This record gives sequence, C-alpha cells and structure tokens, in this order.
Amino acid sequence: MNKKTLFRVGGVVVLAIALFFGYSEFRYLQRHETTDDAQIDGDVNPVIPKAGGYVKAIRFKDNQFVKEGDTLIVLDDADYKIRVAQAEAALQSAMAAAGVSRSQVNVASATIQSSQASVLTARNQVATAQANVTAAQARARKANQDFDRYSRLLAEKTVPQQQFDAVQAERDAAQAQVQAAQAQLQTAQAQVAAAGTQTGVTNSQRRATEGQISVAQAAIKQRQSDLDLAKLQLSYTVVKAPISGVVSKRSVQVGQLVQAGQALCSIVGNSSLWVTANFKETQLKQMQQGQTVDVDVDAFEGEKLVGHVGSFAGATGAKFTLLPPDNATGNYVKVVQRIPVRIELDKNSPLYAKLRPGMSATVAVDLQK
Repeated sequence: MNKKTLFRVGGVVVLAIALFFGYSEFRYLQRHETTDDAQIDGDVNPVIPKAGGYVKAIRFKDNQFVKEGDTLIVLDDADYKIRVAQAEAALQSAMAAAGVSRSQVNVASATIQSSQASVLTARNQVATAQANVTAAQARARKANQDFDRYSRLLAEKTVPQQQFDAVQAERDAAQAQVQAAQAQLQTAQAQVAAAGTQTGVTNSQRRATEGQISVAQAAIKQRQSDLDLAKLQLSYTVVKAPISGVVSKRSVQVGQLVQAGQALCSIVGNSSLWVTANFKETQLKQMQQGQTVDVDVDAFEGEKLVGHVGSFAGATGAKFTLLPPDNATGNYVKVVQRIPVRIELDKNSPLYAKLRPGMSATVAVDLQK
C-alpha cells in the first residue's frame, strides 16, 4: 500500500472517529443541559453573642469540628451575677412588703368580725330593751286604770285612804319603770349605731389594705421579671454552637471586649450541602424539578456525584446584586441572564464528606430523567 492510499485510509478513519464522537456529543447535548458556572453551597452560621463583655476563655480552635450546644466562648460574668443578686434582693423585699399587707388585712378582718359581733349583741340588747319598754308601759296603763278607779272609790268613801295611797305609789313606780326602760332602749340603740360606725371604718381600712396588696403583688411580678431577665442575661455569657459543623474564621481573642450582635466566628454546617448552578435562561425550557444531575467537582477530577434538580430561584442572579441593572437607562445591550438552580446532592456518596462550600463544579442535567 503506497503512502497516498495510506493517507486516504487514515483520513477516512479519523473522519469516522470525529463523526462518531461529534454525533455522540450532539446526542448528549440534545438530552442534557450543562454549565460550569456552579459551586458547592452550604449553611454558614455566624456565632453571635447575645450579651457583651470581656472574653474570659475560648474553647475551640480554628477548623475544629464541634457539635450543636458545645461551649465555644465564655465571657466574664461578674457584672451579670451582681445583677442577679440585686434582682433577688428586690424580689425578697417586695414579697416582705406583700406579707405585711396581708397581715394588716387579717387584723382588719378580725376587727370586723369583732365589730359585727358587737353589733349583733347591741341589736339583741335593743330588742330586750324594747320588750322591757312594752312591759313597763302595760304595767303603767294598768296602774293608771287602778288609780282612776280607786280615786272614784275614795271620793265615795268606799275604800280607805291607805289602800288608795298604795295604788298611787304603784302607779308612780310603773311610770318610773317606763322612763327607765325607754332610757335603756335609747342606750342600746346608740350602741348599735356606734358598733355599725366602727364596722364601716374597719371595712374602709380593709379595702385600703387590699389595694396595697394589689400594688405589692404587681411589684412582685415586676421584680420576678427583673430576676428572670438577669438570669437570662447571665446565661448569655456562655456562647454555644448553634449547629454542628466546622468552626472557621475566628475573629476574637481572650481579653477582648465584644458587643452583643458582633460576629465572633462562623460554623460551616456539615449536614446539608447542595450545588448552586447558574444556567442561562435559554437552558431552562425543558428543565424540571426531580431530573437527575451529574456533578463533577474540580477538586476531585474523575469522581462523580449524583443529584437532582431541587428548585429554581425566584429571580435572576443580577436582581440580587447590590446595584441591579436598569435596562431603561443608557444604551440597551441584550445580555442573556442566568437563573440560579439548586441541585440536591446524594448524601450517601463517599465524596459527599469531602465537599466544602465554595468549591467549583460542572453540572449536567439529564432532561430525559
């Protein structure tokens, strides 16, 4: 075989191979949408104290794995303990004041009961005096009638003077008894009025003391709230890990004064990783949730991850920038926009544990699955 024939055969073979791979790539692109504008994403939680103070101890190292609830930073709590002690003392004082008011109410109640008993006794005495007055008046009427009769008999000389004098004396005694009974009745009525006045005064004192109790109880609730707040602020001096993950980006030292809300470090969560792939808007026509995705991570070339399309962003990436573009100003140039697509990864893959947020990746979405 001469060289010319050999070159022709070689050219045909190369062309056939190129056509084969070209057709295979064409078929692949017919069924897949790919992009290399993708990266690994994950939860990065800042560690932020809820109280300010000087850093007393740091109990972690950079890039150390911690569990949720582990103590990371301890702040100086001397000031907060003093506030708790002050709140406890104020609460005890308020409770003592409420106890005194309750004692006053008890005394007033006992006095009221005694006054009510006095009123009842005085009313009984009034009833007795009224009965005595009625009896005395009945005797006085009989004595008056006897006196009138004996006066006529004496005028007719049918009774002796001595018997008439006895009847007259009995009449005078009956009238005196009526006056005495009436005086006793007036005295008993005055006692009833006095006892009633005493009861009214005591009732007013009790109502005033009950008002003091209400004020004292409100003060107790306020002091209890102050104590709870002081204890809560004391608990904030121990800064704990909000999630499990790797602690990174530490920006605090022992002895440093930190403020509430200041970021001290970050924890990269290891329980949830995903890929954010920015596809062109023209690539989304056949893309749907649940489609299978092949992920190639640049750091682990040759090793593949499998995932699926999880969700689509609500707007283009440009809309989330600090200064989104405004096509109504300047010379308009049409630019193909990109839509962030979240791709959920298979956590059972051995490669999953090696991934770190921010790693670059290339993804291919299978439009047929």
